[in-house]
Amino acid sequence: MTRALILVAVVLAVALGSRSFLPADAVVTGSGATLAMGLMLLMALLSAQLTHVLRLPHVTAYILAGALMGPDGLALLTSAMLADLSPVKSVAVGLIALLAGCELNLRALAPRLRQIGLLSFAGLFGGFFALFGLLFALLHQLPLGEGLSTTHRLVIALIGANGLCAFSPPVVIGILTESRAKGLLTELWISIAVLADIAIVLTFSLTSALAHQVLGGGGDGQSGLWSVLWHLFGSLGAGALIGPVLAFYIVRVGRRVGLFVFASLFVIAQLSGPLHLDPLLMGLTAGLFLENVSPVSGEQVIHETEVASLPTFAIFFALIGAEIHFHEFFAVAPYALALAVTRATGLFLGVRLLGGPSGADARTRSYVPFGMLPQAGIAIALATAVKTTFPTWGPAASTLMLGTIVVNELIGPVIFRIAVGRSGEANQRHDLPLAEHPAHADPDASPAT
Repeated sequence: MTRALILVAVVLAVALGSRSFLPADAVVTGSGATLAMGLMLLMALLSAQLTHVLRLPHVTAYILAGALMGPDGLALLTSAMLADLSPVKSVAVGLIALLAGCELNLRALAPRLRQIGLLSFAGLFGGFFALFGLLFALLHQLPLGEGLSTTHRLVIALIGANGLCAFSPPVVIGILTESRAKGLLTELWISIAVLADIAIVLTFSLTSALAHQVLGGGGDGQSGLWSVLWHLFGSLGAGALIGPVLAFYIVRVGRRVGLFVFASLFVIAQLSGPLHLDPLLMGLTAGLFLENVSPVSGEQVIHETEVASLPTFAIFFALIGAEIHFHEFFAVAPYALALAVTRATGLFLGVRLLGGPSGADARTRSYVPFGMLPQAGIAIALATAVKTTFPTWGPAASTLMLGTIVVNELIGPVIFRIAVGRSGEANQRHDLPLAEHPAHADPDASPAT
């Protein structure tokens, strides 16, 4: 731990000192995003060594390292750097989703699909109504609600609660990957996180369209609905095309699989923006195809990409941390903390009280909500959408939502990591190299004697 602390201090000192090497009036081509990516990776991995000693999840270390270096921290990373690194986030989201799809064997999960759906609904239902009630009450106290009608407050609470219900498949999968977890609870955590976020994206768009109809102005609700349908089903269709391409390469070539997967993810990242598609849904669909339709084993794909997954996860979560705006967070910190506690209470009560018909036993229902606590990508995107879609009250509501998300993305992973360890499913995954899988044996190799 002492060695890691010294190295962190040295890296920070060099990074801060290097600023003086450039004259104040010098013009630099580009934002320095390449340097920023290297610095984030180095700091994130060193910070992970510190948190490993403290038995904290590496995801938390990555987020804290990014926050320390971000524009609101030591300002080693500028806003321009973060903007130029946005494709890296898309690649990471695609990879995380691809690995999630490779983990989900629908044939094995088929007997539990009803259970997954009912537990997801129970958690979302409990979290939504707890958040909705508190948000509506807070709007009578906050400047955001001054001069607004009851109908207006109800709509704002509806949209805010909907957005704050979002889970975080990237964080959940990142912690489960780090913990090498495998088992029934692991499958539930991944399945629920992914299924719930798909539902949240759809319901958020519907509530936004409703807000336009009720409050008027700010856009066309019908066009917004069509946009959401394209975003959802277009992404699923694109993923269904990418999956066969990956399967064909793995079966026919079987060499440098990890490199080819990452090249494909970069293509996905480049297409997702102009075509308004979601790399999360595309990667998830491709992974589901590999595991459930193709002759490729998802577990082998996970093994082949494992070496490159660590730095990708580190940079992704460091970027999330770097985008935290502390001055905005501290302005709403008490309310954000109250909303985070209320959300967690709603999730646990919802699963405990409404999860009975799912058939899950009491132990399972007690562990499932822990995977619902972390927040990151989808929730941040929805909070940003509130800010841009509703210019009159959206910025203030977005600030409150982002403050709540900051609490959940810093504390949620820590609590979830502890729950994974206590569940007994940590360190239960043993990956088999692709070359050792019977379906991918080298046909040119000599038979064993």
